[in-house]
Amino acid sequence: MSPPPRFEDLTETTGILLSAEGAAMMHTRYAVGRRLARDRRVLELGCGAGQGFGLVGGVARRLVGGDYSAALVHQGHAHYRGRYPFVRLSAEVLPFRDASFDLVLFFEATYYVPDMDAAFRELGRVTAPGCAVLFVNANPERPDFIRSPYSVRYHTADEFRSALEGLGFRVTVEGAFPVDPPATGAAVRLRGAVVGLVRRVLEVLHLVPRTLRGRARLKRLVYGKLREVPPELPEAFAEEAPPAAVPPGPVRGYKVLYVTASRGA
Repeated sequence: MSPPPRFEDLTETTGILLSAEGAAMMHTRYAVGRRLARDRRVLELGCGAGQGFGLVGGVARRLVGGDYSAALVHQGHAHYRGRYPFVRLSAEVLPFRDASFDLVLFFEATYYVPDMDAAFRELGRVTAPGCAVLFVNANPERPDFIRSPYSVRYHTADEFRSALEGLGFRVTVEGAFPVDPPATGAAVRLRGAVVGLVRRVLEVLHLVPRTLRGRARLKRLVYGKLREVPPELPEAFAEEAPPAAVPPGPVRGYKVLYVTASRGA
């Protein structure tokens, strides 16, 4: 019998080392979430230890964190000391009343949920009319995509659209962090190509480290100095990379998907 998943080993929590791009990815999703959260009742699912609460909590009317990992929920409680509630939960059965939230943030975690169809229905139940859910996920259609350990299913952009529109949501999809940034120089493009090749080789040979700390050792060889994740992200943690709208169909050119599902009033 295999041991239970240790999601705390896969979460960008305090002390994890990130490349400049990884830090920008983390900062951007919370910067976007912060703009949507102003004066709203907000739930973050898969919140880890609440690294983004320093940004989102300052503008939200109320902020609640939920995560499957007991260890991460404990870390969040220990750091925030009652400033924000943390709940251990499963996304398929949310312990909240109908229409409890105006905004749900679900960042880089849907692919760990065994029954995401049930989770989609629960998200529709706990969000009030006129409100929204923001998903941010790795894009499985990028050429050098690598699955995370313990992952169940990665939704493509069109699969998000189909599942959420079937539940009555209006859906918009954006892409962020181009696979081939147009303004980069030859040296940067060459490094990107080498990194992509290394990613594919490691995936084929099943040599991808199963923890973020293990991956950080490989990133240090490629990127050099890395950035440490603090307990709370400050406003100037990293550069923001605003997402761009993408049409229906396969999304090959972006590393990250931003999916906004909203409900009519």
